[in-house]
Amino acid sequence: MAEIILREKIRQQKLNISVSSAGTIKMKGKTTPDEKALQALQSQGYCLAVSQVRQITQQDFLDYDLIYAMDKTNLADLIDLCPLSCRSKLGLFLSYAATTEKEVPDPYQRSMTVFHQTAALIEAGAQALIEYWGKNGMATSKNAITNQESMA
Repeated sequence: MAEIILREKIRQQKLNISVSSAGTIKMKGKTTPDEKALQALQSQGYCLAVSQVRQITQQDFLDYDLIYAMDKTNLADLIDLCPLSCRSKLGLFLSYAATTEKEVPDPYQRSMTVFHQTAALIEAGAQALIEYWGKNGMATSKNAITNQESMA
């Protein structure tokens, strides 16, 4: 969900930022995002350019300038996987969002209402990241990767 939302926000702002999504665990036999996630995004008008479900790789830590985890558990997993020299690239997706939530809960196997709530949190986080990047001169050269445990 985060990849699709963030890509759309970046497109709307005409920014030159590359985004990908990867999980910390591999989902056996799963190659596309959760159907409920796609339905929630489509109902909110997002273009569903198909993203592939994949697991984060060591190369991602080198290739991407910023890597955001959806929650503290995944951030801890990323810290464990990440080379020491790349740890400054890691952060929480909602770090700059003006929300009471600081973590995006995993909606996997939950109701459509939860998927819609998750999309709203991700929208707030994506907008906050774009504003932060813009204020800090980072809006034209950064590659970002979002991370979700279930890769929903």
